[in-house]
Amino acid sequence: MPFWFVRRNGMDTGIQKILETVDTIPGQGGLLEQFDKRLRKLQRRVMFQLFESISKEEVEHLPVVIYKTVLTAGKQRPALLRFYLPTWRGYDEVFWQALGDYAVLALHRVKDLEYNTVKGKIKIEYFVKTSGRVRSPEEIRGIIQKIAFLVDSETLPTDFTRFRSMAERRGQIGDLSKEEAAAIGAVIKLLPI
Repeated sequence: MPFWFVRRNGMDTGIQKILETVDTIPGQGGLLEQFDKRLRKLQRRVMFQLFESISKEEVEHLPVVIYKTVLTAGKQRPALLRFYLPTWRGYDEVFWQALGDYAVLALHRVKDLEYNTVKGKIKIEYFVKTSGRVRSPEEIRGIIQKIAFLVDSETLPTDFTRFRSMAERRGQIGDLSKEEAAAIGAVIKLLPI
């Protein structure tokens, strides 16, 4: 993501805002988890601003087809959406993982996500929001299409690791990335001890 886009959309002051709110808003998990949740919220906002800058004509060459929808209301069972991306058939796993990473970030309440690189298909299980901005399956299809376009055009990097780390690093503190270690160092430095 270009630096000018990040600065213009408030991400340069985002870290300061996160530090200010971690202390005032109750949250689940330790300091790092609360910090991570607020950072993801800022990232989600920037991502949707980026989506708004993409026209329908730009993404029409990249079809995303919904071929199965099972919607549920409530919090007992997740909804299911299955998509087919014909132009992504045979893409390497790193691109599918990036698509999964950004889908988790955009949809926010994803329970499970699976993909098949050979068939060009992705399955998303998520809990539908019951209040606020509720997105239809067609809107989610558009989100997946825009993410695929941005990953395909190399606007979004493929090194984002939210999806990949869900299963691999659950509960392991020893596998921190450089960015996570730097963020921890910055938080510790600013905390009054």
